[in-house]
Amino acid sequence: CEYLLVSQAEPYIEQYHNLDRPSGDRWQWQVYDRVEGAIVLHSLNIELPMAEIYRRISL
Repeated sequence: CEYLLVSQAEPYIEQYHNLDRPSGDRWQWQVYDRVEGAIVLHSLNIELPMAEIYRRISL
């Protein structure tokens, strides 16, 4: 399980990823704030470029 908080105005995403799935209490927190980087979505087993997420935002 993971949760994403995505800013609409700037490249900023907070990711909370449950380390003890499905019902654990340990969560990993990570911030992505560089448009050149990529975010790893553990629940989907993919890596998504930040530039793709923010492609329609004037930075």
